[in-house]
Amino acid sequence: MYWIKENSKPMPILQFHVSLPECSFPLWRRFQVTDDYRFDRFHQVVQLAMGWDNYHLHEFTIGDRRVGMVLDLNDDYPEPKDETKLRLRDFSLKPGDRMDYLYDFGDGWQHLIELESIIEGDLVVPFCLEGNGRCPIEDSGGMGGYLYALEALKDPNHPDRFFWGDEPPESYEDYNPEFFPIKEVNAELALFGAWHKKHPRAKSTPWHQI
Repeated sequence: MYWIKENSKPMPILQFHVSLPECSFPLWRRFQVTDDYRFDRFHQVVQLAMGWDNYHLHEFTIGDRRVGMVLDLNDDYPEPKDETKLRLRDFSLKPGDRMDYLYDFGDGWQHLIELESIIEGDLVVPFCLEGNGRCPIEDSGGMGGYLYALEALKDPNHPDRFFWGDEPPESYEDYNPEFFPIKEVNAELALFGAWHKKHPRAKSTPWHQI
């Protein structure tokens, strides 16, 4: 595997499967990341692997523990544990363990993340092994809204075809929702992985703003 260095100190590499289980067709990724990643950076990896644009709030739930952004809203809703202070290794995850990842509290994109395996090696950057399906469109109204938009795209006379803007794809085939642009995803993961190595103490801002 060309993305793993040889003759270097091995460390745990976690292989995850992330999916959007509410989708009507398989929409998932399988990727690897080292266990030293903080949760704010693990969030960035999930965003890039899926293809999101990181416009909205997010939160992880692992068992009865919530990990995410501390917003200091001073309301009655308890804050999650600070994602910038916890790493994957802090949870002693085992193959088969699962976590929920919620992105965009409005649209409610609920992801299921499962740890498939742990191997030893030196993973230079996070790497996506395989997957299926395009990432849904941001701000499309959650899974129900996105699937409705795909239905509208199939029919040129659909009253809600305007969802796609002034220049929608010419046909459903031109916007294949099951296509996965893995090369583009891994190019983005490589850039972020290099930044991660170069700035180990920096707070991870939304990657599209770095």
